[in-house]
Amino acid sequence: MEKEYILAEGPQGLERVLDEFLEKSKNDPQFSSEVHYILYEMGNQRSLIRVDTSHKPFKFWHFDLMGRPATEVIKETIVRFLWEKCGVKEKYLDQHMDY
Repeated sequence: MEKEYILAEGPQGLERVLDEFLEKSKNDPQFSSEVHYILYEMGNQRSLIRVDTSHKPFKFWHFDLMGRPATEVIKETIVRFLWEKCGVKEKYLDQHMDY
């Protein structure tokens, strides 16, 4: 069975797609309950990124089509997204700050 995916070109494209997923998941319960796929391309790198938007923060899986590990750029983009936009920063501060 073929999966649908959204194309993301480079880190800016990945960030844009993740922002779109976040907004849609806030407003569309059906979208939020599904798993989504991104085809990430940068140069000769092509990777599938699976995003489970039913979890907050989102859960990610990475599969490079050449079998390589996720690049630092992909990791940094996802970490920045989770930290800044998916509530990870607030959760961390709540757990580690003495008020």
